[in-house]
Amino acid sequence: MGRQKSVLQRLAVDEAERAHDCQHNQTHRLQRGDKRLKVTKDRTPEHFCVTCALKIIETDIAKLQALAVELRGSSLLEASALTPNH
Repeated sequence: MGRQKSVLQRLAVDEAERAHDCQHNQTHRLQRGDKRLKVTKDRTPEHFCVTCALKIIETDIAKLQALAVELRGSSLLEASALTPNH
């Protein structure tokens, strides 16, 4: 059996090594030692402040849940179509 796959990119929580702007909102400034979300795409990391990271995560959770509902819904419809009604 193959390894479990993930649709999520490489994500990690780390600490800023120097002060810099959040890559989602340039008015959010991270200071050295602040927690941040690190998202690596094509070997290039992007860093987001806690406020923006939590909003991104919450939005993505909702999207993933909607996809799961859609997948389960089609499975339930297919299963009920195969089950004879008595």
